[in-house]
Amino acid sequence: MSNSNKSIDSHTTADNTIKSDSTRTILYSFTKQGKGKWRVQDDVVMGGRSDSQLKITDENYARFSGQVSLENNGGFCSIHQTVEKDPYIISDKSKSFLLLLNGDGKDYNFRVRTPNGRHSYGFTFPTKGDGKWETITIPFNKMEATYHGEPVEVPNYAGENVVETQLLIGNKKEETFELLIESIEVI
Repeated sequence: MSNSNKSIDSHTTADNTIKSDSTRTILYSFTKQGKGKWRVQDDVVMGGRSDSQLKITDENYARFSGQVSLENNGGFCSIHQTVEKDPYIISDKSKSFLLLLNGDGKDYNFRVRTPNGRHSYGFTFPTKGDGKWETITIPFNKMEATYHGEPVEVPNYAGENVVETQLLIGNKKEETFELLIESIEVI
């Protein structure tokens, strides 16, 4: 996980790929759409021992929580959604992703994959961990390309349509974590 930058403000909700105001578009709202096709993908796919869960709370937020283990060369937990047959259309006017969440003070990585290759574009951000909701702003041009965690020599994300979204924790240490997520938007 690379780069670390953030902008933190407020929170709001709406529905999938509809305008929530004149400049914001909701890609996914857990409070409106539930868990949908989001699923857990931990390092066990590579022999690791990390374990996480994705559940919807009584307030309809997504609760991504678990334990990152370094055992067996592991070290990450993630949730992701693939929408290859119905990609998220990103407007030419959009410049950033907005994540509305309540963090635990740990660093997370947000990734997207486009139809233009097997690599993804990611950005690492810290969370406050003060129990308050945060808006994490991730500028498209700060999202760096990687494939299986290794840098790829292509330009940073330029706002292409999205076929996969992912939230990941992998800070090279054993730790428990809990992240509440309301929505993913573009602005």
